[in-house]
Amino acid sequence: MSEFAKIEKFIEKNQDKAVDVSRKIWEYAELSHEETRSAELLCHIFEEEGFSVERGVCGKSSAFVATYGSGKPVIGLLGEYDALPNLSQKAGITHKEARNDTTNGHGCGHNLIGAGALLAAISVKDYLEEAGTKATIRYYGCAGEENIGVKPLMAKAGLFRDTDCVF
Repeated sequence: MSEFAKIEKFIEKNQDKAVDVSRKIWEYAELSHEETRSAELLCHIFEEEGFSVERGVCGKSSAFVATYGSGKPVIGLLGEYDALPNLSQKAGITHKEARNDTTNGHGCGHNLIGAGALLAAISVKDYLEEAGTKATIRYYGCAGEENIGVKPLMAKAGLFRDTDCVF
């Protein structure tokens, strides 16, 4: 089996989990720096998958770093999960129709960015385990990206210092 086929196998194995996460974050529709349920959902899944999770990084309660593995390379993935005000939208329809329970919504697809990066992180973890390869995979839970995002604070705190690449 080729390396690409192996990776595809892990993505297929984990895709339902990622779709579920995306839908839940869509429903939560939490504004910048208020993404407590979204962050906790992601942290819980990472812990179930064997990642160590550091919550509340950079003084932001909904920012976190989930890490799996050891050694080089250190591969980082950026996950976002905050919503915007006044963009409420019912899921699964193509015309504008606001939800009844919130005025917030995911106009930039951060529910997809957060879930897609989760899918990548756990699929790479599975690949590393099967291949017996040393490497570190990190998911940076980037709170507040629709406002003053946490990425500059993470950089200032040195959280990216030892990474070889960040996507």
